[in-house]
Amino acid sequence: MRYPRLRRFAVGSAVALLAVFSAPQVLAHDTVVGGVPADGEQVAEFPEEIALEFSGYVNEGFNTFAISDADTDEVLFSGEPVVNERWVTLEVPEGIDPGPGNYRIGFQITSSDGHATRGMTNFSVEGATEAPAANATEGESASEETAEAASETEQAEQSGISPWVWAVGGIVLVVIAVGGIMAASKNRK
Repeated sequence: MRYPRLRRFAVGSAVALLAVFSAPQVLAHDTVVGGVPADGEQVAEFPEEIALEFSGYVNEGFNTFAISDADTDEVLFSGEPVVNERWVTLEVPEGIDPGPGNYRIGFQITSSDGHATRGMTNFSVEGATEAPAANATEGESASEETAEAASETEQAEQSGISPWVWAVGGIVLVVIAVGGIMAASKNRK
């Protein structure tokens, strides 16, 4: 073995890179995995409470739900939901019963990783002409911002690896290259 230190360094670096790049889902923000009403569900009447289940425990603070009419983009009500581990729930205020139609639940939560996560789900109340498409974008309105944020979050999750992981991987590769150069120059002397 001519370069045992270099070989150990390279193997250790390769193992570190493999660990970083094989765990992208651990680094992703929490996503909606269920709800009452569920995304795309058609219900008989407008619910008395809105609840979403997330893929990880939701942190307290800075959580918001906004329920809007998907056809007109009118916000019907909004508020700070109650967090119970992975479930986040908002009671529908008395007097809110818009009847048949398509509705959107826009949310912003603090994910288990500490980052803000935005998105939306849709549901309809029987008698609506057509169920809304999941994660549909809308026109110029306050809910457009929520749709854009949901799209960005979805794109980041689909790419599988967040930008900071690429940065760490790049730094590790630079360290490997510098280490290799230093070891090669030391052995030449």
